[in-house]
Amino acid sequence: MLKKGRRISIYVQAAMAVMLIQLVHKIVREIPHALNMEGPGGVFTIVLACLLAVGILLLFVGIRWGLLLGIVDAVWMLFQPILVHVILARPAVDGIWWYPVFPWTQAILILYFCILAWKELGQPGGEPESHEDTVVRVGGA
Repeated sequence: MLKKGRRISIYVQAAMAVMLIQLVHKIVREIPHALNMEGPGGVFTIVLACLLAVGILLLFVGIRWGLLLGIVDAVWMLFQPILVHVILARPAVDGIWWYPVFPWTQAILILYFCILAWKELGQPGGEPESHEDTVVRVGGA
């Protein structure tokens, strides 16, 4: 849990930021289109959006397992355009052929920042590594 006076690591903040951008993208763009599709796609997109929101909340209170929820969503985003546009043969959103580049870019950013934050936080249940001992010398001696 987040203790009083403890700051959230910049790595976790970056992961939370890209997860929040993806959550907003899901709410504004993906969920309305998924609800128009027949089948379980609409429900699955809503479930992933909820998992993303839970992941952000877990990170906000200091539970690093929220990063795993971000990674799960990012891995799904890598395969989603292939599944929807190639396998299910659904047309691209509004006829834009390059649209899959956007979710792939978000997925790569989420994966990068979640893995970076995971490494920075150390072992499961561990405290963040302290960088207060690091001495940075600027200039001459």
